[in-house]
Amino acid sequence: MEFPVKIIDQCQSTLENHQLEGFLTGAGNEDAEIMFIGEAPGEKEAETGEPFCGRSGKVLDSYLTALGLARKDVYITSAVRSRPFKWGERRPNGESVMKKINRKPTEKEIFAHAPLLDYQIGAVRPRVIVSLGGVALKRLLGNAAKISMMHGDIQHSPVQKSKKDNYQWSIETYDICALYHPAAVFYNPSIRTAIDEDVKALRSHLDNLML
Repeated sequence: MEFPVKIIDQCQSTLENHQLEGFLTGAGNEDAEIMFIGEAPGEKEAETGEPFCGRSGKVLDSYLTALGLARKDVYITSAVRSRPFKWGERRPNGESVMKKINRKPTEKEIFAHAPLLDYQIGAVRPRVIVSLGGVALKRLLGNAAKISMMHGDIQHSPVQKSKKDNYQWSIETYDICALYHPAAVFYNPSIRTAIDEDVKALRSHLDNLML
């Protein structure tokens, strides 16, 4: 999907001095009725320009398989389009090496990228939006939304859209489903059971909608 140049220029100029790299536009079916929104690209994604192409991509593919879907059936994007990183020490062979490390995007970075996500939601017009992780959920439903409380739930709601220096609620409404981010299972394997149950709940909802 191509963005208006004005939106990209505004985003990049606002974040000129931030530690960000790469730029992803999203991928998939631009007429999809289901949109998946992640947090931000990682190292692999920043290199290839493809969302969820690393280890977490294999987990996302398992979500899609359980839903009876493939990547060609959905649209995949993220709250932030460039990889947020920080410099940190790593010792791959026992020798200290300074390396770029993934980090969570800041509120300013999320808001600067907000017009891009707003544009995509408006262009695709999905019936169902699946937020992958807490960052995407808060971007859509506000800072009071907590993934620990809302994972697996499906609610019909407007979403936040950027306007000037703040967010406002959209006129359009969507079925919003919160799922844990695919990478979360690497750090907390115990949530795999919850993830499986949440995906089953989403599959049932999609079946009822006949999507």
